[in-house]
Parts: sequence; C-alpha cells; structure tokens
Amino acid sequence: MVTHWWLASASFPVVTGVLCSMSIMFNICAVSQGWREIIEPDGSVSIIAQPAWTIALKAVSLALAVVGYFVLLLTMRSKRDPVKGFIVTILCWCASAAILLSVIGVVAQEHTIVNSQQTLQYTQNYFYGTFAAGHYLLIAVFLAIYAGSVHSVHLNREERRTIECTSIILRVAAFFVFLLGGAAVYATIEGWLFMDALYWADYTLLTIGIGNLAPKTHLGRSLLFPYASAGIMNTGLVISSMTSFTEDLRQLNIKFKIEEVHSGIQGRQASRGCAGNSRNDKEKQPLQMPADPQYPNKADLLKLQRMKRDFYRRHRWMTLIWSGLALFLLWLVSAIIFRRSERSQQWTYFQALYFTYTSLTTIGYGDLYPTSNFGKAFFVFWSLLAVPVLTNLIAAMGQLGFEKLTYLLRYLWRLHVSRLARMNPDAHRERERKKSIPGPGIATDSNSRASEPTNAMQPSTGVQSSSIYGKKESGKLLVQAAQRSLALCEETHKLILTLQSSSTTQLDLYSEWDRILPLLHPEGDGCDLSETTSLATLYGHTRSLDMDRSTTDVNKEILWMLRFLTEKACSHLREGLAREHCVRSNTLS
Repeated sequence: MVTHWWLASASFPVVTGVLCSMSIMFNICAVSQGWREIIEPDGSVSIIAQPAWTIALKAVSLALAVVGYFVLLLTMRSKRDPVKGFIVTILCWCASAAILLSVIGVVAQEHTIVNSQQTLQYTQNYFYGTFAAGHYLLIAVFLAIYAGSVHSVHLNREERRTIECTSIILRVAAFFVFLLGGAAVYATIEGWLFMDALYWADYTLLTIGIGNLAPKTHLGRSLLFPYASAGIMNTGLVISSMTSFTEDLRQLNIKFKIEEVHSGIQGRQASRGCAGNSRNDKEKQPLQMPADPQYPNKADLLKLQRMKRDFYRRHRWMTLIWSGLALFLLWLVSAIIFRRSERSQQWTYFQALYFTYTSLTTIGYGDLYPTSNFGKAFFVFWSLLAVPVLTNLIAAMGQLGFEKLTYLLRYLWRLHVSRLARMNPDAHRERERKKSIPGPGIATDSNSRASEPTNAMQPSTGVQSSSIYGKKESGKLLVQAAQRSLALCEETHKLILTLQSSSTTQLDLYSEWDRILPLLHPEGDGCDLSETTSLATLYGHTRSLDMDRSTTDVNKEILWMLRFLTEKACSHLREGLAREHCVRSNTLS
C-alpha cells in the first residue's frame, strides 16, 4: 500500500544526489585555500597559511563525501536491495560532516594576534566549508528517511528507476564540474582569486550578469563565447531534467491512484468468486468453468475520472503555491541575510530586496552587488537554489494561465453553439441524429450466419438423435462465442489503428468507452447511469482541467481498453469450449 509519507519522500534520492554534488563543490572550495585572511590598511589581502593537519582532515572529508556519492549512484543503478548501499552513503556523509564541523570548531577558537590597523576575517572558503557540512547532515537525514520507507512499497524495476533517477544527478554534477573548471581557468587568465572566479562563473552561467567582475584580457573575452554558450545550454538541460523528473513523479503518483481503482475492481471479483463457491454442488457443471475477470463499469470510470480531475487540479495549485512560497522565502529571507552581510555598504532592507529581486529575475543591473566574503559565498549558494525555483514557478503560472484561457475559449464556444442551436433547432437535431447513428456492426450478419453451421451440421448417416442434438448445441455455442469474440476483435483492431496514428490526443475517450462497455457487459450490467453523473460531462470537465494531457496518458488508457477487450474475447472462447466439452460429455454419457 502506497502511503502519503512514502510519496512525500519519493524524491529524496534525487534531491540528495543533487545536493551532494553541490556539497562536494563547496567542499572542494573549502580545501583549496585557507580559512582566514588579514586585510592590510592599504586594502591588500593576505591569506593565512593553513596547517597541514587541517588540509589532511578536509581532504579526508572530501574523499568520504565522494565515496558516498559514488556508492549512492551505484546503489541507485543496481538491482539489489538498496538499503545497505544507502546506509554506507549515510555513514560517509555523516563522517564527512563531523570532520568538517570539528575543523570549523578548532578554527573558530583560534586567536591570531594582528596589529590594530589590520583586520582579521574569515575567507569565502570557510563559509563554503560550513555550507558543505550543513548539506551533508541534511542530505543524510533525507536519505535515511527514504531508506526507512523503501520496504514499505513494492516497486518494479521501471518504477524504481523513475524514482532513483541517476541521469539528473549526473547532469547536475557535470554542471558543477563545468562551473569549477571555468572558475579555475579564468582565475589563471584574469589573475582573480579562485573564489572570486567561482562567484563570477556563477552569475555568468545563470545569466544574472551582475558585472562587478568581468574579463579584461583578450583571451578571457574570447573564451567567454564558448564558455557562456555551453554553460547556458548546460543550465537549460539541468532545469529541463528537473521538470521532467517532477513530471515523472506526478505520473507515478497518478499511476498508484489508478491502481487503487483497479484493486477495487479486483476486490469485487474476489467477493463474487467467494459467493459463487457457496452454491450447491448440484449447480456445478462437470467441467469447472474458467473464472470470468471483472470488468469496469461506468461507475468505475466515473470514479477514475473524478480522481484524475481532482489530482491534476490539486497538483497544479499545489505546485503554484509551493513554488510561490519558496520564491517569497528566498526573496524576503535572503534579503535579510544580504542586509546583514553587507553592513559595510550600509544596505537597507529595501536595497537588499531590490538586489535579490533583480538577481532572482536575472535582470542583474549591477548597481548593487555583494562585496563581503560571506555575501559572495551565500550568493553562489542562494542563486543555485533560487533560479530553478523561479523557473518552475514561471512554468506553473504559464501552465495554469493557458488552462484557464483554454477553458474560457471552450466556454465561449459552447455558448456560441447553444445560441446557434436556438436559432436553427432543425439543423441541430439533424446533427445530433447523425452523431447517434451507430457504426456498422455485425449483429445482422452474425444472426444470418448463426444458422449456417446449424444447417451444415446435419448427419450424413443414421445417428442417434441425442448425438445429433449434442452436436447442434455444441456448434451453436461455438458460433455464439465466435460472434462475440469477433465483435471484440474488431473493436480491438480499431484501437490498435488509433494507437498507430499520430492524433491520439484528439481522441474522444468517452465515445470509445461508450462502445466498449456494452461489449464488456453484454447483459447490460454496469451500463446504467441513472444513479451517477454523466460520463461525457465528467470527461469534458477533465479535459478542460487537463489541457496538457500527454499522448502517453491517452495511450495508457487505450492500452487499458485493449487489455479488457482481449480478456473478454479469451473469456468468450474459453466459455464456448468449456460448454462444448460439457455437451459432449453429457452426450457420451
């Protein structure tokens, strides 16, 4: 049984992999240089050399984090039980965080004597180290929550690959490698500090373009063309893969909800099977009849469509609300942080809001920018989170706006059609009459063919009347089963042709179900809509609420129809063969 708790933690493996890539980048920054620097009265900066033991501990922390990262990737790609691999990853990350926190504590307690005219402060590397340690602890908690709920849900290989998607993690890792590589190259070309070069590469690839740092050399400006172009494309790939992953999670969620509806149908089948076993032995036939699978009725379809309608509507609004809340949190709270970090520039809260807004929207005027070490380090961390959140918010707003616009256009079209119907009722009735005319069937032909086998099965010599009667009954049963199966196969053929076409999204699913349900329930069971809402109306509402219904969704529902049609055809054939066997057995006895 899929619980809401498990669904909430389904994205944690990918989230931990993405944040681990960011943490490793921060850890590399923490190892690269010392954590304290002295500012001279003339403005020059000298970084205090870090002891060898701190370099060794930070390198061990980085190595453990990388080991945990690769163990996570191998665990997500393997077919075995992932819990053991997740435990190893969690232990590596916790050990890495503990080592970094111990080094941070020792460095924070050290007291270096400087002149009164000198200023001692922490470098950007120190703050990157604190970010990395906090990230390791956070992602270890996330992965532990997911590992604790792995065995609560049984997933097939495809579902597990959807949740534990490694492609997005590798794309994010490639982006951070590209970011660090560009920073290293430009630090050498332009003579910048490596941390300043990383700050420049960050706002360049994210197209913020603050501009307080810019390449001055001819080589640096020449390399900007390929570096920025490739980096922006890499950023787009990362954002698109994140959007695709969230869409896959949405499809998996709706799949689990559909399976709940299917399990309800199977539950009715099991209850009917138990009721059938309680009959008297006199009613049992000599040959046990095959169990007839339970098929959906219109009430099941109504329940399914209501569930889809509510899910898609709730998902859109929740995506919009959560993205909006995350954006305002990143905007308003980060403004407070930037105001405190830029006290030397005497920023007001409004100026900090102005700076964060122009950076979030990638306007990047450049009139305000961080100059403190913490401000630059926090800007890199904050921008890597804020820009994707803003992108998802814009996508959700555009999707919702397109949906409402389409709904308005459909509403205006219905008003126009109803007005035309009032003006010319005869033409409207003729149009409806043509729609209601059923397609060519096989009922009349089957009735005429039904007598042919009966007439053909005349004895050529003198045989007992009971044997003749048994053969006639056997032939009738086979012909009836063949006729019903032929109707099902013809409908199956139509659906297969529909799948092969390129316009499945324009298919009227209600009309398809309207033809299929009488074939699945030839006795008329489950086809009464007197106690339910109109299926056509509900499908129309679902279409208006789900205008981005993909071809995959429609194809899945068509495959669901094909499954029931083939099961029903096989059931008819088995029933005919079983009854023929019974007739022959009675004849011989």
